[in-house]
Amino acid sequence: MVSNLGDEMAFFGLGVMVVYSWKGTALDLSIVMASSALPVLLFGPFAGVFVDRWNKKFTMISADIIGAFLALLFIFCTQVWHIAIVVFLLSTVSRFFYPARVAIIPEILERDILVEANSLSQLTYMLSVILGPAIATSMIYLLGYFWIFIFDSLSYLFSAVMIAWMRYRPRERGGEKKKPLREMLDGFRYMRRNPTVKLLIAIFATVMLFVGGLNVIFAIYIRDVVQMDIAGYGAMEILFGIGTVAGSVSTGILAGRISEGRMILGGILGIGTIILILGIIPIPAVALVLGGFLIGYFVGFLNAPSTALLQKAVPEEYRGRVFGAQGAIIQGAMLISIVLIGTLTSIVGVIPVIIALGMFIVSLAALLLSVPRFSRALSSSGE
Repeated sequence: MVSNLGDEMAFFGLGVMVVYSWKGTALDLSIVMASSALPVLLFGPFAGVFVDRWNKKFTMISADIIGAFLALLFIFCTQVWHIAIVVFLLSTVSRFFYPARVAIIPEILERDILVEANSLSQLTYMLSVILGPAIATSMIYLLGYFWIFIFDSLSYLFSAVMIAWMRYRPRERGGEKKKPLREMLDGFRYMRRNPTVKLLIAIFATVMLFVGGLNVIFAIYIRDVVQMDIAGYGAMEILFGIGTVAGSVSTGILAGRISEGRMILGGILGIGTIILILGIIPIPAVALVLGGFLIGYFVGFLNAPSTALLQKAVPEEYRGRVFGAQGAIIQGAMLISIVLIGTLTSIVGVIPVIIALGMFIVSLAALLLSVPRFSRALSSSGE
């Protein structure tokens, strides 16, 4: 939670700095976001291979220590391309941390509590999403950006210490180790053979193709369309975090009563509907309540159920590779979305793009709900 808090404060501060202090454009934000997504596409599948080979606990600690150094470099950034380079490097390190974290959860917990466990993990993350913008907004007004980046660096070190205390005995991996490229391809082949994994990744890649660049367009929407200042931007981010916490708690309560697949489809439909309303009614109150709280709530219906489905569907020896490959595919779609949405927004404006995106997402959710084969596949645990 502390490490996530540092990240949320830092990236909120970076966004405010580019949008408000530097008067950045949608293209500027697209560059920063693309620099975060690109390493997932380039290195994600290979990173997953090594995560499966290495001690996952040591991998996470090493990534945190490197991240602590890189976070300090934000202090010296004076142009958008400076930020893009540092974000690229941090995202590259994260390609090893996050697959290791996701893969280690089912090694230390029982299968029947994975949805609840992932809901709790998502809850602690989203608590930092609530607190991060609130603290960062105050620090920007009172102290400037410097101390935000210092805190982020220290939070990585704190995370490394906490992970060092975690009880974890790595499992010996039997069999002959193949070359990294062959192991990576094995992960892709396994994804192709497993219908639950294949369907989940296809759905999320498609959704990400339409919503991956929303952070770019929403920042400009908040500044130029509904004309809120830094405090308003922070309030919307805080409400988003509160909404996602509520959504994550709801998925934990509903686990066992409603299938993970139904939760996922409900989340997609809700997100698309809210985006459409934001385009039709562009006023501050609607942006805060719907764009903040309700989008966050429906996002909470995507993360924990989809992660639990994949954890159940994928055996331990493939998890690092599958989650790494999944991240590469989804982030590849996100990268395309960032470029397209940033470009389209510059050409046709914010509102037409938001309305079009909302219509596409609602149509996708309706299609998935209306086709029994999709619903049955998503209701399967993948066993």
